[in-house]
Amino acid sequence: MTRLGDSRIVAQILHKLIAYHFGQNGEKRLVKIPATKSSILLKFILKSSGIYAGLATAFSLIGIFPIFGEYLPKSYLIGNPLVVSGISIEHVVGHVVFGLIVGFVTFSIRYILLAGLFPIALDSDHLIQFLNIDAVPRLGHSFLFGVISVPIMMYAIGKKDYRLGAISMASVLTHISFDILLSGKSGSQFPILIPVSNKMLMLIGQDWIFFLLAALIICATGTFFAKNLTNKTQI
Repeated sequence: MTRLGDSRIVAQILHKLIAYHFGQNGEKRLVKIPATKSSILLKFILKSSGIYAGLATAFSLIGIFPIFGEYLPKSYLIGNPLVVSGISIEHVVGHVVFGLIVGFVTFSIRYILLAGLFPIALDSDHLIQFLNIDAVPRLGHSFLFGVISVPIMMYAIGKKDYRLGAISMASVLTHISFDILLSGKSGSQFPILIPVSNKMLMLIGQDWIFFLLAALIICATGTFFAKNLTNKTQI
């Protein structure tokens, strides 16, 4: 290939990458480079997961305010989450796998991926432990957080995205399900019934099955409503 041919190829590439060009009158015009499907998918997943993680972090902060004390388990100095929370490869992979299993009922790659990531994002409620202050552990591991997350996520990302809303709630159940399974015979405690009960509820043994089934039902229901909405729109 000639140098002239090389320069033309380079010029074409630069033309696609440069964000501005000059119009006939010399003014700058913004050139919108068309987004690919993969970039749109990546943006959706990162934005949704980031907001969900931020929401879990924000929700965990209510445990430091005495005004909510009577509705929550007693706060205490929990410790560094990297030390006391037992984070491991098994822990991370297990939550992702359980989430992916639940996500398959949505029949959509974007929601399958979200369902795998949200249970990990939920553990952002442990970040408060780095502040080395008295707090209530695992506040995001509760029905209340799951319910609150649904309208917030649907408002922030998609107002009629029923599958996103369903995954937001189901991810709490999916996460708890694997935590129970991983804890084995010792079981695991969660503030799952706040504010109705300010006690940590011990879950153990086969309890993980019920939570996983509930998560599957919620995601399937959200998918059903999403499909019906799509069909009505097309009519």
